[in-house]
Amino acid sequence: MDAIITDVHGNLEALDAVLNAIGDTPSSRIMCLGDLVCYGPDSTECVRRSADWDIRILGDWDATLLSHDPNEWNPNINRHIEYVRGEFESSADADFLFSTVRSYIDTHSESGIDFVHGTPRSKREWVFPEDTYDQRKLNKIAERFDSVCICGHAHLNGIYRQHDSTWEFVQPEPGIRYDITVADKTLVTVGAVGQPRDDDTRATFATLGGDFVTFHRVEYDVESTVSKIRANQGIDDMYGERLLYGR
Repeated sequence: MDAIITDVHGNLEALDAVLNAIGDTPSSRIMCLGDLVCYGPDSTECVRRSADWDIRILGDWDATLLSHDPNEWNPNINRHIEYVRGEFESSADADFLFSTVRSYIDTHSESGIDFVHGTPRSKREWVFPEDTYDQRKLNKIAERFDSVCICGHAHLNGIYRQHDSTWEFVQPEPGIRYDITVADKTLVTVGAVGQPRDDDTRATFATLGGDFVTFHRVEYDVESTVSKIRANQGIDDMYGERLLYGR
């Protein structure tokens, strides 16, 4: 069994709670779908944690840490990215941190399953439940994988099933096993460890065993993360306040 995490976003309290919960499962590997950095107060430490994980995919925020193009982001985000880059550059183990992020891969495929950050088309493309009304978008994404694709970036738990050219959305419940082989194609969005945005403050991870995926929610010390952000002048308070509501 594999544990799948994504969108940690510098939230060390959430990450450690999830890693502890993974330790209580029979998972033999940790697969991360990207975005270890930004938003939260502990991006450097989250990257350090990632060094020993089995599969590590490069998210769009991770990529911009390595090569920042201000034209791709708004001014507020640009300031935040430069702040986080400064944190990495001033760390005593800066070379290790940057080399760790550079070792992340763009995609991973095994056993008929593709693993990506956003979608197979782009690290920055989201899949949301309302996309079931945009059949053309989902069909175009589906052309880029054979059977099953598991991704992050959306910060929401979701299962999207294609039957012929029609898509249905399944809202998964924690602890329930979902078969990922019952449709022509299946797309799974794992949700976020450090920035959940489904009105649930708990961190998310998934476990994958054979043909089944199971979602898990984990309580963590949200207030501690929020307090760190409020005390850090380099991070907008908004990135902490939203954690209190899971938005």
